[in-house]
Amino acid sequence: MRRLIATLTAASLGLAATPALAQVQQNNPNAANRSMETSGQMRALRQEQTTQGNTLRMDIQRNQAATPAPNTGPNAIGPTGGTGVIGR
Repeated sequence: MRRLIATLTAASLGLAATPALAQVQQNNPNAANRSMETSGQMRALRQEQTTQGNTLRMDIQRNQAATPAPNTGPNAIGPTGGTGVIGR
């Protein structure tokens, strides 16, 4: 009885030490390759989305920085042509 318990314990410890066995289908040798391929594709898509988002953010910041501030100082030129009264 002790041998059986020791054997079962050793077997369960051996399986717990190899988590890759639980993640890859043993009857399909290409499963690991497909899994890695899918992970690589997902990583590439995330990287592309991040790059596009950063580029868009940079363009927005550049456009905001290039927009001149309104001139409100003492030399500001007011609106021209008109009396300011509507209908005359």
